[in-house]
Amino acid sequence: MHGRRRQHEREPTADEKVQAQQRVERYCALSTQVAELKAANTYTVEALSLTKQLLEQNTELHSVWNYRRQIFMHLDSWQDMDARQQALERELAFLLEIITKNIKSYWMWNHRVWALGALPRPEWQRELGLVAKLLALDARNYHGWNYRRFVVAHLRAAREDAGAVDEQEFAFTTEQITRDCANHAAWHNRSKLLPAILAQRGEPQAVLQAETDLILNAIYTDPDDQNAWLYYDWLLDIQTSDTDRVRLLRGK
Repeated sequence: MHGRRRQHEREPTADEKVQAQQRVERYCALSTQVAELKAANTYTVEALSLTKQLLEQNTELHSVWNYRRQIFMHLDSWQDMDARQQALERELAFLLEIITKNIKSYWMWNHRVWALGALPRPEWQRELGLVAKLLALDARNYHGWNYRRFVVAHLRAAREDAGAVDEQEFAFTTEQITRDCANHAAWHNRSKLLPAILAQRGEPQAVLQAETDLILNAIYTDPDDQNAWLYYDWLLDIQTSDTDRVRLLRGK
C-alpha cells in the first residue's frame, strides 16, 4: 500500500501454537479461580496476589479492580496507617508499571485515583511529576489529563499558594500546546484554568491578548485543525460584552 511492500505474517509453528493454547488455558483457569474467590467473598492476601496476576495479563477487568479494592479494605492491616501506607505505595508502583503498557486503560487510572485518595500520606507534588512523565508517552491521553486535574486539585488544597499551582498548570498547557497545537486535552485543560488566571493576575486585557496570540499562532501552524478554533469560539463566548468580543476578534 502506498508503495510499500506488503508483509505477510509468518505462520506460527506447531510448538508456538501449543504454547499459545497453554497460555489461554492458564489465563482461563486463573480467571475462573479469581471469580470463584470473589463470589465467595474471600478477602485474603492470597486472593490479592491472584488478582494482581490476572490484571497483569488483562487490565480491562473492572470487576477485578473493584474486587481488589474490597480485598485491601477487608485486610486487618488496613486499619494500621503505616501498613496501609506501605501497601498502597506498592500498589502505586504496580500501577505505574502496567499503566505504561496500556496507558489508555480507564480502569487503571480509576484505581490509581482510589489508591491516592486512600493513602494516609500522599505526596501530590511527586505524583504531579509522575503524571507529567506519563503524559510524555501520550500527550493527548484524556485519562491522563483528567487524572492530572485530580492531582492538581488536591495539590491546590494542600498548599497555601494555590494561585502558584494554577500558574504552574497554565504554563504546562502553554508548553503542551506549543509542542502540539492539535492537543485537544491541553486546550480543554487551559479552558478550566483561564478563569482563575484572569482573576489572579488582575490584567484581563493582557491575558486575553496573550491568549489571542497563542490561538493565532496555532491557526497559522495548522489552519485545518479545529482545536484552536474551538478554543477561540469558547473564549469569545465567555466575554461579557460585544465590545470585548470585537476586541478579541480584532486581536487587540
